[in-house]
Amino acid sequence: MSTPDPQTQQSAPSPAPATTAPHPEMRTAGMLHTNFLLVRAPGGWVMFDAPDGSAEMIRGLGIRLAALVLTHGHFDHIWDAARLADDHDCPVHAHDADAPMMRQPALFSRFFPPAAGIRPVPQWQPIALPDRGAADWSVAGAAFRAFHIPGHSAGSVAFYMRPEAGGAPGARPGYVIGGDVLFNGGLGRWDFPGGSLAVLRRGIYTHLLPLPQDTVVYPGHGPATTTGHEARGNPYLRDDFDEDDELS
Repeated sequence: MSTPDPQTQQSAPSPAPATTAPHPEMRTAGMLHTNFLLVRAPGGWVMFDAPDGSAEMIRGLGIRLAALVLTHGHFDHIWDAARLADDHDCPVHAHDADAPMMRQPALFSRFFPPAAGIRPVPQWQPIALPDRGAADWSVAGAAFRAFHIPGHSAGSVAFYMRPEAGGAPGARPGYVIGGDVLFNGGLGRWDFPGGSLAVLRRGIYTHLLPLPQDTVVYPGHGPATTTGHEARGNPYLRDDFDEDDELS
C-alpha cells in the first residue's frame, strides 16, 4: 500500500477503521508449538504473538509488518518480539498488566531454562481497557473489540473481529484471536502466579460465549474452534467442573 503524499493529503480525513477483515493466517512455531496469527489489515500486516522461530518464518514469507500485538506476556508468546520490532521497525502493543514478564522474560528460566536468552520486549504501546472490561480498539486500520480476560495471565487480551454484515450465504463469521484464554476443549492454565480459574471462566462467560456461535476462536495453542462448540462441549466451562479434581 502506497503512502499518501503529505503535501497533497493534509486536509483529507483519516479513513474509518475497517470493521471486518479477512480471517487471519494461523501458523505455529517454537518449542511449545505456539500459534501466531497474521491479519491483513488495511494498513498492512499485523502479527499477533511472537513465539521463538516466528521472526525467521516472517522473513521467509517476505512480508513487512505494520504492527505486532501480544495477547499476553508469557515467554512463549513474546520470544521473538524484540527481533520482530527491530526487523520491521513496527510498534508493539500489549497490556501493561503483564509488564513485569515482558521487561524480564528471563525470570521464566527458573522452570524453562531456554527462556534465559529471551530479549525484553521493547517499549510497547499499552492496550488501554477497563479492568476485566472491553473497548473498541484499532490497529493498522482494523477495528477490533478488545476484551481484558485475566486468569491465565494478568494482562491477557482477546481480540474480536465482527462478522461480515448482512448474514448473506457465504459471508465470513466473526473471529477471536484469544491467546491462551480459550482452547479447543480446554482453557489456559490458571496455576501460574496470579492465575485464577474463577476469574478466567468469568471472563469467558462475560465476553466470549455471548458472541455468535459460529465465531471462530484462534487460540494460542492447538486447532481453531468456535464459541458454540466450546459452549456446548468444553468440560472446563461446565457448571459442575471441579478445579480441585483437575489439579489433584
